[in-house]
Amino acid sequence: MKLFHEGWKYFLVSAISLLVDMAVVVVLYHLALNDLGLSKSASVIASNILSVSAGLIVNYLLSVKLVFKERRFEDRRAEFAIFVAIGIAGVAINTALVWLFVVPLGLAILIGKIAAAGVSFVFNFAARRLLLFTAAQ
Repeated sequence: MKLFHEGWKYFLVSAISLLVDMAVVVVLYHLALNDLGLSKSASVIASNILSVSAGLIVNYLLSVKLVFKERRFEDRRAEFAIFVAIGIAGVAINTALVWLFVVPLGLAILIGKIAAAGVSFVFNFAARRLLLFTAAQ
């Protein structure tokens, strides 16, 4: 039951984080592509990394405040560092999938983000819950 409650709360937190991520990616992608003159590939990668990073910060703050009550680490800096490390792996997965959907497959960036979000959501929740937000043993 606890896993279910954490799961739906994390889903809501992730939805908020994803909205931040998507808003930032759209603005940065069009800025990089149109105003900065970067290639499509460079625009996708740069804007996605920055937008996912913004979403990651929102996700951490909301996760520790609203979702997870048990915490493995007392040192919040260590906890955040591991949270970010998991997030970096999630960003790598997310960015590779977004690039695949947008560049070779030719989908719109928001469609690519939505498809990639599902995979990175499952990875991030599982890794964070297992490594960070369970009682210390």
